Amino acid sequence: MGVIDSAITSAVRQAIDWYAASKEFGLPYAISALAVLIVVVFWSVSAWSNAANTGKNLPPTVKYTLPFFGNTIEYGIDPVKFLQKCQKEYGDTFTFLMLGRMMTFTLGPDGNHFLFNVKLKDATAEGAYETLTVPVFGKEVVYDVPNSLFMEQKKFVKDALSTAAFKSYLPIITYEVKDYLDSVFENLKAGQETYIETFQTMSELTIRTAAHCLMGKEIRDGLRVGSVTKLYHDLDAGFRPINVFFRWLPLPAYFARDKANLEMTNLFKTIMKKRKAENDTETLDVLNGLMRAEYKDGSKPSDDAIAHLMIALLLGGQHTSSTTSSWILFELARRPDVVADLLEEQSMVLTGKPDTPPHLLPDLDYESLKKLTLMDCVMKESLRLHTPIHTIMRFVENDVEYKGLIIPKGHFVCAAPQVSHLTESKFPEPYKFDPLRHLGSDEGSGEWTINGVDIAQKSARSLFLPFGAGNVI
Repeated sequence: MGVIDSAITSAVRQAIDWYAASKEFGLPYAISALAVLIVVVFWSVSAWSNAANTGKNLPPTVKYTLPFFGNTIEYGIDPVKFLQKCQKEYGDTFTFLMLGRMMTFTLGPDGNHFLFNVKLKDATAEGAYETLTVPVFGKEVVYDVPNSLFMEQKKFVKDALSTAAFKSYLPIITYEVKDYLDSVFENLKAGQETYIETFQTMSELTIRTAAHCLMGKEIRDGLRVGSVTKLYHDLDAGFRPINVFFRWLPLPAYFARDKANLEMTNLFKTIMKKRKAENDTETLDVLNGLMRAEYKDGSKPSDDAIAHLMIALLLGGQHTSSTTSSWILFELARRPDVVADLLEEQSMVLTGKPDTPPHLLPDLDYESLKKLTLMDCVMKESLRLHTPIHTIMRFVENDVEYKGLIIPKGHFVCAAPQVSHLTESKFPEPYKFDPLRHLGSDEGSGEWTINGVDIAQKSARSLFLPFGAGNVI
């Protein structure tokens, strides 16, 4: 990965120097020079790579026409459809070219298991995601630290998200949803209709509830006056998949991202300083949990690390939550029968009657929430059809063998759990939205637990892995 980045960066600089020294030739000549240099660099790296891998039993390579770009466009338009097409032609294991990178996919239950359990010395998430996450989240956390330290940081966050804390969040979530909807409908006359953009709405609700529940009152107040909103959007705008491939692009969005990261870090550090001065140990948010955390060696995360973990939590959970809730609403809008059943279920659980009008239903509490079986099935089915993360990657640090094939150093090895979610033998009519398929299901048809064991953490061979298994990303 670094070889190609360095080579193309060098080519860009040479083209810029060439243009600066020969301005009379004009911009078109510089662009042509840049194109030629990049192509030369690409073919040089490709030739070196091919020579290095000669004689190895490699996975089959998907055909492509354009050098460097390879299969990027087809994959980018519809990743799952493209992967299914390749699976049909090449089998569960194949390689395709995307923006100068060789992407090797290992599909199916065995392929998922391989990716999630590959040895760290052979393939790392850090190598795959460092350029995506570190500029946004910041230093000292996630993929900027050794994997063992990252695992401890994940435990810090998990410990802060306790059942007691979640129970305290439910009324906050209820308040935020009602407050938002009141703002949408407050100026409407009785019987008047309005339209809302689903994804925009769910993104707004997610950031409000996450800020209020997890970030603390101070960050939620910042959203109200707009100061935190601007910082969040600048960070989010710099959180793009292109970062995985090119860390050197001089984009205005990246400059704004870096400035926002610094300002958000300083904001969290100011809040921490105030809480320490006031000896605030009662607030049940993640920030206070991280302020109490200790590593196994007895050391504590620095204030910068805590601030960066808070940014990671805010950005990392925002996309999956807002995307999934948007898909749930999309599917329900096409199934009024399921909506009616959901309302009847809520009425029965909350009032003991099947026909209590929705506006008269009491607010949900933790125990009632656990009894909403159909709602649970609706969420599972939406996650099956619209998995938040369709491709999960590792960067191959050393040649690694899988089913007699060699996946070479320098490749990305990838899994795509959503392809497994569409396995017809396990999910009949796989493209049909059918929440009831999850009632009484086993591992193969989508259950989250088997005999009380969380399969999302224990069984990477499950055909239902909406959030991956183990070290997801």
